[in-house]
Order: sequence, then structure tokens, then C-alpha cells
Amino acid sequence: MADDFHDANDGRRYRARLRRQGRYQADYRSRLKGARAPQKADIAAACFEELLGMLGRNPSAATSFVNAALRRLSTRFDKRQIAERFATLVARAARDQANSARRDGECG
Repeated sequence: MADDFHDANDGRRYRARLRRQGRYQADYRSRLKGARAPQKADIAAACFEELLGMLGRNPSAATSFVNAALRRLSTRFDKRQIAERFATLVARAARDQANSARRDGECG
């Protein structure tokens, strides 16, 4: 190919780098798991689940935080879809908390 400007070894070096990077990532995740250290996604999920719980107990709790989060999402997603999905998640959290309280009342 006349317009191919890559060295013949570029592909080999690229694949080798990807393999090294994959090994590093696997080792890193293994070390985190061994140390029982949360990853960013674990922390974010816990924060979000707690927020949903707060909103399930009191829908007006953390209003400014929720509005800021929804504004951030609106830069990438449809506002109506965001509102519907968020309302569904809050309703589910409220239902789960009510079920949990009911179970705790039956056991205690």
C-alpha cells in the first residue's frame, strides 16, 4: 500500500502494549479485591443507593443535589427520559424500604 505510513512493527507493538495493559489492570483489580478496597464505581453506586433511600423516605430531601445531578445528565440525555427513569428508581427505593420496614416489623 503506497499510502500506508505505519511501520510493520506498529501492530505488533500495539498488541503487546494492550496485553501489558490488560495484565496490569487485572493485577490492579486483584490487589484491590484482596485489600477489599472499593473502586470508584462501587463508591458511586453506594452513594446513589443511599440517595435513593433518602429520597424514598423524604422526596424533598437533597433537592439541590438532585437538581444538580439531573442538570448534569441533561447535557447527554433526554430530559423526559431522565425524569421518568429517576422517578422509577426513587419509587422502587421507597417500595423496597417499605417492604424492609414491614419485614423488620414482622420479625421484631
